Order: sequence, then structure tokens, then C-alpha cells
Amino acid sequence: MLDKLYLKLYFIFTFGIILIISVIICVVLSNHINIEKTNDSAFFQRMSTLLIYQLENNSNNFEEVVQDYEQEYSIFCAIKNNSGETIYQSSLPFPTSTDFLLSSLNKLTNRVSTVNLTNQTITEQKGTFEIKGQNHDIYLGVPATVISKDNNAYNLVMLYQSRTGTELLRRQVPLYISVWLISLVCVIFLCRLVLKKALAPTESVLKSQKIFVASASHELKSPLAVILANVEKIGKLYLYDMELQKSVTTMDTECMRMSKLINEMLFLASSDAKTWSISKKEINVDTLLISLYETYEPICVKQNISLDLDISNITYPILYSDPERMTQILNIFMDNAIHHSDHSPSIQIQTSLTTKSITLYVIDHGHGISEQDRPFIFDRFYCADKSRTDKSNFGLGLSIAVELSKMLNGKIAFQDTDSGGSTFYLTIPLK
Repeated sequence: MLDKLYLKLYFIFTFGIILIISVIICVVLSNHINIEKTNDSAFFQRMSTLLIYQLENNSNNFEEVVQDYEQEYSIFCAIKNNSGETIYQSSLPFPTSTDFLLSSLNKLTNRVSTVNLTNQTITEQKGTFEIKGQNHDIYLGVPATVISKDNNAYNLVMLYQSRTGTELLRRQVPLYISVWLISLVCVIFLCRLVLKKALAPTESVLKSQKIFVASASHELKSPLAVILANVEKIGKLYLYDMELQKSVTTMDTECMRMSKLINEMLFLASSDAKTWSISKKEINVDTLLISLYETYEPICVKQNISLDLDISNITYPILYSDPERMTQILNIFMDNAIHHSDHSPSIQIQTSLTTKSITLYVIDHGHGISEQDRPFIFDRFYCADKSRTDKSNFGLGLSIAVELSKMLNGKIAFQDTDSGGSTFYLTIPLK
């Protein structure tokens, strides 16, 4: 039980913390990409301003000024004079053709390549525009009018290939994946360490409780055996004293109940300690079911309950399992079915067979299991009778059946019977 709680808490804490870290990493990565894009734009604007200033003061040597920016910063420049004649155009190898980029920039700025610059008296920069290329690339463009010292006007267009979000992401992802993996390892280690320390006191208490139950159950067996022997002796001595005989019978009944409880607690204690053992052998399913039927048929007759065994239409393979453990599980099913069949005249024992497993059913038509009891019926010491007026069981039978089924690599479960009541079944793998 504590192991299951540990695994649930371990998964919840690990998943929750890693989810938070993943969200933080995604936010940081997104901000980083946005900052890099902003830096590209700011860098290009600064370079454009500086280039325009140098062109204003070096109108006779445009090519030399522009080439430095081409080689150093990969900035494309196209310069035209007042008549629209191209004075200089860079030859940078962009993924998208420069004609397409210049045309797109002209559309964005509502300008044409042959702007009349006769009335232009001062240098003017038209702003920075973003242009999408033909190959998922992105460019920044700055159109400007440059007035040289000799009052000649020139039309200048500058282009710069900006880094795309995908490119920036590709560069940063290895770093952030490394951070995420390191965080994952740290979270797994810390969650494991913290949870183990947090659950250590509870685990110690449960371990002490299990040891106490096992020790107490074991120590109670000897005095109980002595009590039973003496009760039997007293019963023989006062055979004709009806009052004393009645008291002796009551003592004997209660001692037998206590003996049953001690045996069940010892089994669960050994199950918790993993000291139980099984003895697998070949089992003839027909023989197993017929023995079960013959054991409970007199009990059912005594309580006016019809017990039906349906095995006529199935040829069973030889099952390799522990017959005593299987019989113990089926006995628990039968005891429950008889107990809850006080208003029902019949109980059925049925089977179903697949290529991988065999399932044994015990079907009753009693009052069934209420919705509020369903989640707890396999819990130890759980009884639907909250007042505990029913002293015929201790609420350990089904929990023992669960442990036994785990030992046999099988499983038990229940479902509602169509006509009312409950159907408990045991599924055992054939291999």
C-alpha cells in the first residue's frame, strides 16, 4: 500500500516540477528569440544610420564606403541618382533574389525606383521594414534619400538578412535541452530523496505494526490451542448440565472464530513480509470444480440454496498452478455467496476459457454490493455492516483472496449479476 502511494506521489511531484521547469524554459527561450530579433533590427538600424552619414560625406567614393559594410556586415546596398540610373548595387548572394526583395520593399513603402528627388534638400530615412523572402527567409529593409555635400540627391535602399525564429531556435535548443535533462535528473533524484525521507516515519510505523500483528498472531496460537483443549475437556465432564454445556458451546464457537481470525492475520502478515510460498503442480480443472461443488453442496442444501455447476460444454486444458491456493480463493467466493444469498434460492459456478487464461465464476443472486461499498470491498477489515452486528466474518476474506491471486499471477474482480446480486471471478493465466 505504501509502495503504491510512494509511486503515485513520486510521479505527481516529478511530473509537476518538470512541467513547471518546461514551461519556464519555453518562456525563456521565446523571450530569447524575441530579444535576438530585436537586437538584429537595432543593429541594422545603427549600421544604416552610420552608412548614410558616411555616404553624405563621401559622395565621390560610394563604392568604397559600401563595400566595407558588405564584407563586414553583409548589408546589401542599391544606389540610384535623381534620374533613376543605378550608380551602385551590391552582389550579395541572398537566398531570395534581390529584384524580388526590392520590389517587395517598394510596395511596402509605396515608392518606385525612380523617385523625383529634385526638391529633396535633406537626408531622409524612411524607417525599417520586414520583408518575407521566397525560401522562408526574412529580411530587413531601409529606404532612404541621401543628400551629398554638393547637394546631389540619391535614392538608397539597404537590405539585411535577419535570423529567423527557426534558425535562432535551432541554435539554442541543444543548450536548453541540456538544461532540461539536467533538471530532470536533479528532480528525479531530489523527489526520490525527499519522498523517502518523508515517508520513512510512516514506513517504520507500518513495519512495526506488521511485525506486531505477526508476532501477536503467532503468540496467540498456543494459548488459544490450550483454551480449545480445555473447553473440549470441560464439555465432556459436564455433558448433562445444559446451562454449562451451553456456555461451553459458546466458548468453543468464539474460540474457533478467534482461531480463524489469527490464521487469516498470520497469512496477511506473511504476505506483507513476502515469506509465503506456493507449490505449483498440474491441476485438472474439472476435478477442482467438482470438489468445490461437493464441499459446498451440503451447506447449500441445509440453507435451501440451489448450487449449480456448469462445466459440461468445455474441455479444459491442464492448468499449472497451486491447487490449495486456488481452492482457498474459491472457498472465499463461495462463503460470501452463501452469506449474501439469504433471500436468493441459487448460486452458480461457471467458467470461461480463452487461449491465454481461464476464469472461474461464483455467481450469487443476493442483494449485491452498494455503490458506496464498491471501492473498499477488497480492503482489509472492511465490512459493509458498519455496526459489526454480523460476526460471521472479519472483513479479511476478499483481501486474502487478492493476495492469493497475486501469488498465482492471476487477478480477482467482481461485477453485478444480471438478475441481481454479485459475481466474483478468478482469472488464471494458462502459461
